Amino acid sequence: MATSSITHDFTISGPENVKRFISALDEAEFDRSRQQHFSGQYLTDPQEILALLAKWETTSHA
Repeated sequence: MATSSITHDFTISGPENVKRFISALDEAEFDRSRQQHFSGQYLTDPQEILALLAKWETTSHA
């Protein structure tokens, strides 16, 4: 797993560096907890789904 090697070999020395490191961790946690909102709608009607897929297949989506 990639995250296991991130904290493998580094040292934080000095109280100011420790405070900055903890502050950065707190900020990263806050940024991660924000939810993203997307505009859109759920399609449940099979005909609407087929129409959307047909439209999608005719466009360039490489």
